[in-house]
Amino acid sequence: MDACLDAIFDAIAAPPSDNLDKPLYAVMPVPEYESYFVGKDRESHACLLVATTDRAGRHQPPIRLESLDVQFELRCQLRRDREPEREGTFTVIRCRSLDTETIRYFLSVCETVLRMLGDTPAQRAVASAVHRLAAIFQKMQKPPTRPVNGLFGELYLIWRSGNPVKALTAWRIDETARFDFADGDVRLDVKATGGRVRAHTFSYEQCNPPHGTIAVVASLFVERSPGGTMLRSLINEIESRAAAHADLVFKLHEVVAGTLGASLNDALTITFDTKLADSSLSFFSLLDVPAIRTPLPAGISDVHFRSDLSALQALSVQSLIDRDPVFWDLLPHESKSENGMANP
Repeated sequence: MDACLDAIFDAIAAPPSDNLDKPLYAVMPVPEYESYFVGKDRESHACLLVATTDRAGRHQPPIRLESLDVQFELRCQLRRDREPEREGTFTVIRCRSLDTETIRYFLSVCETVLRMLGDTPAQRAVASAVHRLAAIFQKMQKPPTRPVNGLFGELYLIWRSGNPVKALTAWRIDETARFDFADGDVRLDVKATGGRVRAHTFSYEQCNPPHGTIAVVASLFVERSPGGTMLRSLINEIESRAAAHADLVFKLHEVVAGTLGASLNDALTITFDTKLADSSLSFFSLLDVPAIRTPLPAGISDVHFRSDLSALQALSVQSLIDRDPVFWDLLPHESKSENGMANP
């Protein structure tokens, strides 16, 4: 994609407010995608207009959320620069918020929708992608499910991983997963602390992993820093490295929105000290973590405890790779440049 959708959006002037009896959008095309237009309605709301290759299938009912609405197969007028108005039938996906951060996030996820659907989208595929997009915006109306520091730790590890595509695939397999990453016999959990004592909260199940697995905890210190890396930038960097795998990029947005919920806009602008994270990142066997190892009494479950790892011997990345090649994909094994970006 030659141009970001938010750059195209910024270049569009909202259409006039006359003749309110018909939907009117000022639009610009998306380079390399003839079936899509970025648009503004009369109220300057950001829109993505999609022309499908077919009209088959049952009619899709409209979607209306707090910050998003969708109308399928809408007959509307398009105005482009000084060209005569044209009429067409489009699925119109509209961000109902005028908040700058919400619009930017909406257009970012729409870029993923474009890559998923390609330039000749069928109606059924558009409907499926739109419902996934709507689910993301529904999650943004709910309370956060985890602290932003913990999410940063997980995203940081994906960013530093040897293979971000494999790391994204192994990440958050489902909402009930006991470990942040699972691939084959490998189980990996990320623990981030805002203090300088390497103490974290663990579950009984994490410290008593399934027999035959290699269970590891990645521990790091996390601090916010005015001159650090913005969470949005970290997400964008991961997204660019996995751009060829649109479904995984969609997963990235789904997990981020599900984690941050209504705090997403504010959280995306938080800046973190990636140099501290890099210098403090250490790996430990979960079998070495001070923990409750004996079977739990009947009727007892969901046991959590806080353990201090300060006295433990850290494991080298190479030793873990020697134990299971999966760690080559999940763990960092490359140098860092001065600005924190990874070098091959």
